[in-house]
Amino acid sequence: MAKIIYGVAGEGFGHSSRSHLIGQRLLDAGNDVMFVGSQKSLLYLKQYFGERVKKIFGLSFAFEGGRIDKSETIKRNLLKLPEANRENDELFKRHFEPFGPELVISDFEPFSAWWAWRKGVPFISIDHEHVLTLCELDHPSENWFSRLTATVVTKCHYVGAAAYVVINFFKAPLRMDSAVLAGPVVRPVVGELEPRHGEHILLYSTTGEGEERLREILGKFAPRKFYIYGFAKSSEEGNCVFKERSTEGFLADLAGARGVIASAGFSLISECLYLRKKTLLLPVAGQYEQIINAHYIEKLGLGIWADELNEEVVGRFLGQLDEPMPDDERILWPDNEKFFEILAGVFEKLDNPVSIAPGDI
Repeated sequence: MAKIIYGVAGEGFGHSSRSHLIGQRLLDAGNDVMFVGSQKSLLYLKQYFGERVKKIFGLSFAFEGGRIDKSETIKRNLLKLPEANRENDELFKRHFEPFGPELVISDFEPFSAWWAWRKGVPFISIDHEHVLTLCELDHPSENWFSRLTATVVTKCHYVGAAAYVVINFFKAPLRMDSAVLAGPVVRPVVGELEPRHGEHILLYSTTGEGEERLREILGKFAPRKFYIYGFAKSSEEGNCVFKERSTEGFLADLAGARGVIASAGFSLISECLYLRKKTLLLPVAGQYEQIINAHYIEKLGLGIWADELNEEVVGRFLGQLDEPMPDDERILWPDNEKFFEILAGVFEKLDNPVSIAPGDI
């Protein structure tokens, strides 16, 4: 049995759901795991692991007009740095040091990783973000400033991991020997879904479009139905069916969708790939990780992407839905068992190997 601290980034749903799955597997193997999270990850993980979860100060993004405001993000986090240091020093003294971890895992959570580096505790990185720095990519020619910012931020998050498990949906050459490429994992509830080839299009509104503008664009494609989440309302207006937030309802609509329109977050992309759904991706402006995700989705024939939603883009997307999903060897389809085989190999190579028992995912 190993004592493990698992640090989870607070922004984004994918970090939390992935860490829940991996953390439970570690616990099932008999390991003693302390989770640390902030914001969304703190609330999410406490539902499942209770007192095992401790609060750590987490970095946050500032958004303006549907895009990341880089200067405001830097300003906000710098202003909170004294508070962060006090809060995290208390966490380290009260919980980390008495716990005496043999391993730290970081899902893009910098403070637990830096603590491990300073204390000489081996740590492993498991995330998607390091695809930007540890893989050789085909970069779009534009967005150079977003690319530079994302690269610097990722490199500064932490250094010196014993291994970097880079989770991604396409194969790409790795830049260092300590990096390992692994395909996406999906939540058990998604793995239990039965995909159907329905007629509706599922739209998750992080597109930045106003409701009126959205109805105007989508109304041109009646009688095709669009099931829309993200506006906190339940109504049917023409061919637009607005639905209130519901995990069960959303997943049912996802399983039965003909296609999906959303931003280019890695978690939803992974679920669409698992269910073999083509996507129209609208990356959050200035978020280079999402731009890369969207670029490769189109490059591999898994969908299309655009900077903004308009009639031409929707028409082009609908025109591709009858084409079969690609059978390309470069695609890493979600496979939980294969992922855990790769992870087990990483744990076995540590100076003090960690057991991760096989079981149902």
